[in-house]
Parts: sequence; C-alpha cells; structure tokens
Amino acid sequence: MKRWLGFVVICMVALTGLGVQAGEIPVGIYGTLTGTDTDVNGMSYGPKDCLTYINEKAGGIMGHKYVPVLLDGKNQIPEEVKVFKRLVDVDKVVVVNGWSTGGTKALRDQINTLVKVPFQAQSLSKDVLDPVQYPFIYLIGPTYEDQVIIAMNWAKQKGAKTFAFIHADIEYGRAPCRNAIEQKIPEKLGLKVLGDIEYPGASPDLTPQLLRIKEMNPDYIYIQDSVNNCVKVLRDAAKVGVPASKFIGNNYDFSHIIPETLAKDGEGFKAIQINADWGENIPMMKEIEEYGKKHEIAKKDTYFMKGWVQGKVIHEVISRVLKKSGGKLPEISQFRLMVRDEWEQLSNFDTGGGTPLLTYKDHQGHTQARILEIKNGKYGSISDWIKTH
Repeated sequence: MKRWLGFVVICMVALTGLGVQAGEIPVGIYGTLTGTDTDVNGMSYGPKDCLTYINEKAGGIMGHKYVPVLLDGKNQIPEEVKVFKRLVDVDKVVVVNGWSTGGTKALRDQINTLVKVPFQAQSLSKDVLDPVQYPFIYLIGPTYEDQVIIAMNWAKQKGAKTFAFIHADIEYGRAPCRNAIEQKIPEKLGLKVLGDIEYPGASPDLTPQLLRIKEMNPDYIYIQDSVNNCVKVLRDAAKVGVPASKFIGNNYDFSHIIPETLAKDGEGFKAIQINADWGENIPMMKEIEEYGKKHEIAKKDTYFMKGWVQGKVIHEVISRVLKKSGGKLPEISQFRLMVRDEWEQLSNFDTGGGTPLLTYKDHQGHTQARILEIKNGKYGSISDWIKTH
C-alpha cells in the first residue's frame, strides 16, 4: 500500500510539472460583460460556448477538456490589463481571447515579448496587426482601416465628393479615422473630409455633435463605434434632420437592435458585414442549434457567430499541437509557442460558413466584407463580397 501511495504522489508531482493541469486546457476570454459596449459582447460568450460544446460533443481534444475562463474587462483599459494578467499568471491559459483596441495596444508588449501568449483580438485595428512586430496577435477579418476604404470606395461610386467621421473619445474610435486621414486615403479616392467629430462615449445625448454634422452637410458620414452608440448617433441625427441613409457603420454597427429600436429613423442606414448573421442556413448554425437544445445562449446575434468562429479556430490550432505532441500537454510556455506556430500555418480553414475560409499567414484570417442597408426594417446586401487586398 505504501509503495502504491508513493507511486501516486510521484505521478501527481510529475503531472503538476506540466504547467497545465493534466486533462485540462485553460482558455482565457475577457470582454465587456458590464459597462459600455455590451451590445456586442456575444463575441465573448461565443468562444466559451463553442469550447463547451466541443467538450460535450467530443470529450474535448484527445482526452483533455477545455476550461474556458470568462472575465469582465468592462471596456476599461486598466481592467483589461488586470484580467489579462490574471488569466496568464494565475489561470495559466494557453490562449487569450481579448477585447478592445485600447486594451490590446496597451498589452502589445506583454503579449508578444514578456508573456508570449497567443492572443485572439476582438479589435480589428491595423495598429495591432503585424506578424513580425506582434507575432502572437491574431485578428479574424478586415481591419477597421480596410472597412473605411470599403465604405469610401462605395460612397465614391455613388457620386460622393465629401465625407465625415464620427466616433467616441476612445482609441477604438480615434485610431482608424486618424490613420485614414494621415495616410490620405480620402484624397487618394478623390474625397474631401469635412470633419472628424468626436463625442464622449458615455454621453446620453449627442445632439451637439450631430448639429455640427448637419452644418457640414457631407455626402456620407462614417460611424467608427459599436451598436449602443450607433443607435444614439442615428437617433439624434433624426432629431436634427440628418437622414440615416447618409451614415455607414463598421462591422460592430451591423445589429438588428438598430432597426428594432429606431424603426423609420434607421431606414437607409448602412453597415459592414464580415461574418455570418444569426440564423443563417450554414453548417456552423447547426452546431449552435444543437448546443442550444441543452443550454441558454446569452446573445443570439452576429457577434455570437463571430465568437463561435473564434472558438473553432482555437480548437483547430490546439488540436494540431496535440496531434504533434502525441496527445501530451506540453509545458505551458512551450504549449503557447506551439499554438502560435500552428496558428500562423492555418490555411483555408473552413468555419462551416461562419466566415470566408481563414488563412493566418498574415495574421488576419480573411479580408472580405460587404455592405448592408436597412430597408423596411431589415438588412439587405447592397454590394458583393469585397476583397480588401
């Protein structure tokens, strides 16, 4: 008996030395569960639910169960830094699914040089997309700057000559508009930017900013923000007499909340789509419906779909690592490095219709988007899928 107990103790010590508890693969996720920007937090619940589904459907991967750890970053940079440090230092996660542009930029050095942990950004900023400088950061689709170019090109084709930006007073709002102006993208397209209007993100009333927009009278206005503030922009635009048809929003402004909330005041509004919407007839939706038979799904929207895709990507790269390791969980720092390497080699990955095929050689996933418009309370496409580069 003593010999047997001694053997068990030795095995437990050996397993603890793996750096990841035997049989468990912690995956870190943080997003805005409370505070501002909660209208798009389905993309934080999506990867958690996807990995839970894989645990239940297939027993995880090669006998190991995923342990998704979901924390609230509150859309505040100090809070995001704090929860990131907890995930990598305490929970010892293999991958982090992060959140904001400001938070991701604040964490760039830690992600890529100190911790060296694969980081799946919800931000789509070009400022965090660089396979050489930021080898551990991965995006899922067209950058915000790519989306600005798509919108401006479309506006130009419709005869536009003038353009304006409107956004909140955070890096997510400022950076893409600033980058477009500094790189003279409008000038190259033959458009004149009449203004770059900023508002307090938490303000309940944006009437003063919309009055400035009305005075400028641009042909089109680009909203670089998310659903909750987009609703306020369009609501107050209607109050001062600027029609929704003049506004184009980024991918985080594609939400059915807008026509449901604004009714006629949302008619003509345009938004950019980069991934499938909830309820589309695609194989990935069948997975989600199967999961939903046993579980309550927090957010049934396009952002949850984006998050589910991200969960599938995490599972795919970790599966490839474990196949190479013979099913053994590597030591945590080695595990993270191997995941990073497999991620970069992922090519033409089929998400079951959730996105176009994903290739991560350039860390961007895919580069396609299309423009949708609200007509009679529903979104419909008004462009083909456009490959940005």
